[in-house]
Formats: sequence, structure tokens, C-alpha cells
Amino acid sequence: MSVVVNFELISRTITTSDKPNKAVVAIHGWTGDEYVFEPIAKMINLNHTKWYFPRAPYEADSGKGYSWFHGSDNKGWEFQKTISGMNNLIKRINSDGFIAKDIYFLGFSQGATLALEFALRLPYAIGGIIPIAGFIKFKDEINSEGTKESKKTPILILHGNQDKIIPVSASITTHSILKKRKNPVLLKTYDAGHKIPTTIVPDIKEFILDTKKFEEISH
Repeated sequence: MSVVVNFELISRTITTSDKPNKAVVAIHGWTGDEYVFEPIAKMINLNHTKWYFPRAPYEADSGKGYSWFHGSDNKGWEFQKTISGMNNLIKRINSDGFIAKDIYFLGFSQGATLALEFALRLPYAIGGIIPIAGFIKFKDEINSEGTKESKKTPILILHGNQDKIIPVSASITTHSILKKRKNPVLLKTYDAGHKIPTTIVPDIKEFILDTKKFEEISH
């Protein structure tokens, strides 16, 4: 596996105030790009927030859009550009004035998987992770590679109970893994398929605005 150093992800930002105090990294799913999450960000409508919309570095094998992971279970997975790019994005967010506790990852589907896999390996806790319709891909590795510090990162798992692409059982398993790690974690299901409905917007917003309250009810 080749080593990729200093890879920069193509990304966009929007800011909802002159002095934002939160940074939200919105991580698109398979075949998405840096534009697909902006309507969701506008629905969530967080004040004093800077949104970061990165684009995955690999072309999806569907012929359109992009992917965070390239390969297969049989051939192996390539994701060096993704990890390098995410590390550089974190450095950029830090240079924009945000410390770890003010940074949140919001991911959908494959983006939810990346949010979990990346954040749980960071040598510090962040403000929170919101994986929607995703799962932990490398279950065995997360037990050995997940950091002690990341066990303090709060996690709100959201998943549609009618999802036929990634079944809700994937999030149930993820919740079990995270409970064993002692992360503050809560799983909420909703009546929908593989999508982000407007009905879960209040849950996302409340989690980001009042993480301490979330931690109290998640234990």
C-alpha cells in the first residue's frame, strides 16, 4: 500500500456568521460531491457555524460522483488519499480558529462510515459525530486502532428503519460496539428509507447545540 502525504481534498465552505464558534464537516455518501450536503445544512440552520463540504478523492465505480473508499473486500481497500485529505482538512479547520471540542462530523451512508472510522482514530475527542445510515466498516481494527481519547466523543446514530440499502441492523451493531468502547452514544431510528428526511433535522440540531444534555441521556 503506497503512502499518500499531504493530499488536499477539494472542498467548499459556507459560514452563517462573521464569528462562527462551531465547525461542522458534512461528509457526503457514495457518488456524492461537495455540493450535495448544502441543502441539508440550510435545513438544519445552525447559527454561528462554519460548514465544510469536502469531496471524496476517488471516482465512484458507478461512473458518476465520488467515493471515500476504492476497491472491494476481495481486492482490498484503498483510502490513503481520504485519510491524508481529512487530516489536512482538520489542520485547516484548526487554523480557522476551531479547537477539537467545537468540531462535529455529520456523515451520510459511506460518509457516515468515514466519520466514525476517522474520528475514532483521532488522538483527541471532538465535539461529536452524527453518522446517518452508516456503520463501522473495520470492526476488528477499531478495537485496536481506536484511541482512548476518542472514547469521550459523543455520537448520535440515526438510521431509517425502512432502509433497504444499509439495513438498520448495521447501526444497531455499531451502537453495540460504541457502547462497549464507553462512548456516549445514542441510537435513534426513524420511518424512512436510505435518506435524510426533514423529521430528523431537530435531532441533529439539538445534538450540536447541546451536547452536554445529550451526554446525560446517552449513558
